[in-house]
Amino acid sequence: MGACSVYFQGVKTIESVRDEIRVGASIDSWCGKCKMMLAHTIEAMIGPKPARVSCNTCRSQHNYKASPPGEASTKVSRVTRAAGSPRKTANRYQALLKAGEAAGTKSYLPTQKYEQGDVLEHPTFGRGVATAVKEGAKIEVLFEGGSKTLVHGR
Repeated sequence: MGACSVYFQGVKTIESVRDEIRVGASIDSWCGKCKMMLAHTIEAMIGPKPARVSCNTCRSQHNYKASPPGEASTKVSRVTRAAGSPRKTANRYQALLKAGEAAGTKSYLPTQKYEQGDVLEHPTFGRGVATAVKEGAKIEVLFEGGSKTLVHGR
């Protein structure tokens, strides 16, 4: 399917997003050398997600970063959704976030201990909800872009 055939009233459909996310395609990424969100060329992918990119401005190669440091990523969730990730995760995230916010949001620090249901503000991943305590020193946290395992109490 060509990219031109999947536009509907000037809006790209999911099929066109899937066609665009491939090795050799162009994607916006944070460049640590230029300190800006710039156009990059995808050089490697892990499954449906870009892994390594090359900056089209300074030619540096680095891991794909969907947003500047400290900002929640919206592009990652679009890539995940385009790859067929269920929307149930987003609904679960919203429900857990709403239920946990009554107790207040805590800033994430690896040295602090967390419990299931705690709402955390992570400097890279944004706001998330602790969904499980694993192996004593690890917690599973659901962020808008997906679930991450983080250390705590160290």
